[in-house]
Amino acid sequence: MIPRIAVVQLNPTPGDIAANCRRMVDALSQARSRGAELVVFPEEAVTGYCIGDLNRNRMLVRESLAAAEQVLAPASHGLVAVVGLVAPEANANLNDGAPGARNAFLVLEDGKIVGRGAKALLVDDGVFYDSRYFLPAAAEDIRPVEVRLATTGPFRLGIEICHDMWDDFSKVRPSTLLAERGAQLLVVINSSPFWCRRHAQRVETARRRVAETGIALCYVNTCGVQDNGKNVILFDGGSFLLDERGHIAARCPDFQDGVFLLPDDGAAAVPGAMSRAEELFQALCFGLKGFFRRTGFSGAVLGLSGGIDSAVSACLLVTALGRENVLALNMPTRFSSQTTQDCARELARRLGVEYVVHGIEEIVQRKKTFYEAVSGVPMKGLSFENVQARERGNVLMTWAQERGRLVIGNGNKTEFQRGYATLYGDIVGAVMPLGDVAKTDIYRLARHINMTQGNPIPDDILTIPPSAELSEAQDVTRGLGDPFDYDIEAPMGQEIIEQVRTPAELRSLFESRALDPDLWAPVRGDRPVYDKLTPDRFEQYAWEVFRAIEATTYKRIQAPPIIKVSAKAFGFDFRESVFARLVP
Repeated sequence: MIPRIAVVQLNPTPGDIAANCRRMVDALSQARSRGAELVVFPEEAVTGYCIGDLNRNRMLVRESLAAAEQVLAPASHGLVAVVGLVAPEANANLNDGAPGARNAFLVLEDGKIVGRGAKALLVDDGVFYDSRYFLPAAAEDIRPVEVRLATTGPFRLGIEICHDMWDDFSKVRPSTLLAERGAQLLVVINSSPFWCRRHAQRVETARRRVAETGIALCYVNTCGVQDNGKNVILFDGGSFLLDERGHIAARCPDFQDGVFLLPDDGAAAVPGAMSRAEELFQALCFGLKGFFRRTGFSGAVLGLSGGIDSAVSACLLVTALGRENVLALNMPTRFSSQTTQDCARELARRLGVEYVVHGIEEIVQRKKTFYEAVSGVPMKGLSFENVQARERGNVLMTWAQERGRLVIGNGNKTEFQRGYATLYGDIVGAVMPLGDVAKTDIYRLARHINMTQGNPIPDDILTIPPSAELSEAQDVTRGLGDPFDYDIEAPMGQEIIEQVRTPAELRSLFESRALDPDLWAPVRGDRPVYDKLTPDRFEQYAWEVFRAIEATTYKRIQAPPIIKVSAKAFGFDFRESVFARLVP
């Protein structure tokens, strides 16, 4: 029998133990009033997950445990609660001699602590580095906690923390151990980051644990926006309950914090699969809204060029912040076509945002002339292009400072993998909402936005060649633009970065026509990649992208934080070295 469970998709403030505990006490009160008997909070709910080296701060670690003992335990009268926290470990040190700590849980029952445990399978991948901060639980300590519930009497909870459930390749199998030792319900508390298609992976993994143990499983996830300095990390909620047959008995909403009673609240809330574009749109709006709330700003400034990237960024900002909080600047030079200027103006009109034309032709020419007078040599073409980009960055920052707002960068993942961006120019701002979004997905996002948000993006933006418009060689009125076929360039980068494919592996997939259609479906035409390239040229292209990624790390490490929406984002997720090169 599954008890009445209150799942708390908490949005903790990283490091603010007092505020988080107030929210948790309120959640306990809500759960009690709604008739729940078991309340489950996420992993590290007391402190927030992404707190960096604060995990090594002895004062914070002690305060985390003290708050659970002195604030949360007394608030659990009439309930059983599972609480995730950072807890000190008095009898062991980390490898470097620092005082030990655990990524831990406490079980509270009717005002008392009746059980405790810790994460066994630490994760040192992606944006996380557990072993820097925590000691793992030993296999002999992985045991169910017996509690007394109103509907069942004595009941044994098998509690796991996040990666403990992902034990397919581990010698220690927490789910199996808990089942063998008498658990009647698996409870998995998580701070599991979002990326596209991640929810399906969670459910598939949970079903494997249910199939192995024959025990129902409750998966509880954090919901909110945190960061690690270089990545904005989204925790999407989406908690769920599997019955002992592995069927979804209930599911909580994505991107919505709150208290949800399962199975009651979630029984009719099992949504169908979203498209890739729909998932990205929800995640990016959630991330932007959370980023601005966390930083204390309400308004954004962005460059609106009339191209696809800035158009999508503007639409995301309007949805996340409201049109009154978005200032769009068009900064033309003589290379800016009337077509793109008209597109920018029309997009701003449809969105209802403030729109300013701040031309930069005069100041760019003055800088060019002054440089040539001082140096005695003509300014080269690429330098002249970069002067334009940097002047736009300067204009954006000036308007943002005068208005008390944040600049939003429009760069995308595909441009970043090539280094097709200007340091201190378009690599500018407080956050890059599209920095983990491939160019092909930006087109998919644009079409999704037009289908669902009242067609704000003019058709010309979707049909003209993508172009930086920094020289006559990028004149969109003559069909000229960026020097890439994005239907090849974008998915090639996704394969290499996110799927860790080698050029040889990609060639094999190409030859068997088995490339992932989610990534490789063309968005700027209808010719598939199989009709564009030979196997030799395809493999050569893969090497070109691989080498470009290696050569342009120095740019990416200076970029603003990127909202993580893929399995591997630039920043502190995809770990890079400026100097390292693969030598086959």
